[in-house]
Amino acid sequence: MATFVTRSQWGARAPNSVSNNITPAQGGVVVHHVDAVKVAKANHADCAAQVRGIQNFHMDSNGWSDIAYSHLACVHGYLFQGRGEYVRTAAQGTTQGNDDWYAVCALTGGSASNYDTITAGLIDAVRHGINRLRVSGGAARAITGHRDHHATACPGNLYARVLSGELNPGGGPLPYPGVNFRQPPTFVHASVATWQYRMNSTHGYSLTVDGQYGPGSDSACRSFQSSRGLSVDGVVGPATWAATFA
Repeated sequence: MATFVTRSQWGARAPNSVSNNITPAQGGVVVHHVDAVKVAKANHADCAAQVRGIQNFHMDSNGWSDIAYSHLACVHGYLFQGRGEYVRTAAQGTTQGNDDWYAVCALTGGSASNYDTITAGLIDAVRHGINRLRVSGGAARAITGHRDHHATACPGNLYARVLSGELNPGGGPLPYPGVNFRQPPTFVHASVATWQYRMNSTHGYSLTVDGQYGPGSDSACRSFQSSRGLSVDGVVGPATWAATFA
C-alpha cells in the first residue's frame, strides 16, 4: 500500500479558511495531473518541496485558501495529504464540481507522446487516495477525469487509466457511478461525459462529450443496448454502464 504523508510531514502551510459545505455522496473523485509538461521528480526527496510549491502557487498566485486538491500522489508510491476528507476542493473548475467531487492529483504531466512514466507506485497511490476519500470521506464510487468537468486536457495520459478502471481501488472496470442517466429532461452529471467519451473511443459513436444526457445520448444508448442484447429503454443504469466499460 502507498505510504501516506501528512500535512505536517510535508510542511504544509495552514489554510486561510476551510469549507465543509460539500456533498461528495452526489459525485465521487476526480483525477488530475499537474501540467502539460513533464514534472515528475526523479528523486522522492524532492516531492515534498514540489507539493509545497503547488500549495504556494495556489494560495499566493491564485488566491485560494489552500492547495486545491484533496490528496496528491507521486510516482514513488506516496500519497500526500491535501485538503483531506470532508473539505471542499478548488480543483474542478466548476461550482458543482467542487461541491460534489473530491480531487486526487498525480504529480505527473506531459503531452500524449512525451508523458511522465506512469509507475505502479503512482497507480497504487492514486488508488489509495480514492479509497481514503470513499471510506473516510463519504465519496460516491464514481471516478472521473478533470476533463469531464472542465475544458482541459487534464489528466493527460492518465485519463485512459480512468476509463479502464485501473485507478479503481477495487479493480475491474470503472465502477457504476450510482446514478441512472435518462431523459427527458436532460440529465447533467460529470459521469455522463465519462460515458460519452467511452462510447466514442471504444464503440464508435460520435457524441458531443458535454456531460449532458440529451436526445443524442439517449439515441446512442438505445442503439448500443440493442446491439448488446440489453433491455432497450434508453437508461444508462448498472447493466448498460457495465457493458459500456466491459
